[in-house]
Amino acid sequence: MTAFTRVPQNTNYLQPTKFILSFDRIGSVQYFCQSINVPGISLGQSVYNTPLVDIPIAGNKLTYNPLEIDFTIGEDVESWNQIQLWMKSIASSKSIQERNSLTALQTNYKNSKLTSYSDATLIVLSALNNPILNVRFINTFPTSLGDIQFDTKQSADDILTATASFAYEYFEFEKA
Repeated sequence: MTAFTRVPQNTNYLQPTKFILSFDRIGSVQYFCQSINVPGISLGQSVYNTPLVDIPIAGNKLTYNPLEIDFTIGEDVESWNQIQLWMKSIASSKSIQERNSLTALQTNYKNSKLTSYSDATLIVLSALNNPILNVRFINTFPTSLGDIQFDTKQSADDILTATASFAYEYFEFEKA
């Protein structure tokens, strides 16, 4: 949009079904991801007290909402299991030896000293399925993994899904 014309240069709308998600650490989620959010951000604030009115002052700390994904679960349960193993490699409930063993087996993200973390990239596609934007989430790690709910009242054609939440250091936009 230019200051003189106030007409946007690109009049195409962003479509909610045109995306690919990839984690450096868990490859199968890319194929099975059904939905993802670009998290909101909030900026803290302080208050300057005066006798008549409190004046808000912009803070210097950003708070990011969690990254949440919904994904289908394949028959081999691999997409759900990869996230579960990642969580166990961070905080195993059995022993330190199990945690070290899971970390060594599960992680493919060895370029970093932060083996509990992984970068994630949301690739936003145009209407013609060309990459137009990358949203990179830096140093993500899972904070919750939803249930797998079996139910005999459902049809055999229904697909099981689960939800996972991730914390991260920050995210950034990059033109593709």
